[in-house]
Amino acid sequence: MSDNPITPEDAKALADKVIDQTVVPKKVPDVDDVEGQAKTLSGALASALMTASDFPVNVPPAVVGTVAAQLVAYGIRQTDRVDPDAIYAPAWITDGIKEQAMPVPESPKHTEAEPVVARTATAPEPPTRIPRKMRAVRQ
Repeated sequence: MSDNPITPEDAKALADKVIDQTVVPKKVPDVDDVEGQAKTLSGALASALMTASDFPVNVPPAVVGTVAAQLVAYGIRQTDRVDPDAIYAPAWITDGIKEQAMPVPESPKHTEAEPVVARTATAPEPPTRIPRKMRAVRQ
C-alpha cells in the first residue's frame, strides 16, 4: 500500500474514467449518412419536443421527419457529444414514472433454510415373513 490515501475526488475521477471506458455508447451515424442522420435527428427532435417543458408537445411523426430532413439539409448533424448539464426531465415525466412503476417484490433469501419440522409418525416395522398366498408369485 502506498503512503498517500486516495481522496474522494480521486476516487470519483477514477470511477468516471472506468464508466466512460466500459459504457457502450449509442451508435451515431456517420456525418455523411443523410438518411441515418435524418432518422437520428427526428428521434432526438421528437424526444426534445415531448420533454422540453412541463406541457408535452405532441407532433405527428411526418412533421418531425420533415423538420429533421430540413435540419440535415441545413447542415445540422447528430454527434456523440452530450452536455450532461443540458439533460433535463420535467416533473410530469418523473411523476408519471412514479405512478406507473410497479412495486418491486422482496428478493428471496437463498441463504436462509426452511425451518426444521419433526416427524409426526413413523413407518411400521417390515414383516419378517410374507405368506406364500400374499406373495406376487405365479402358481
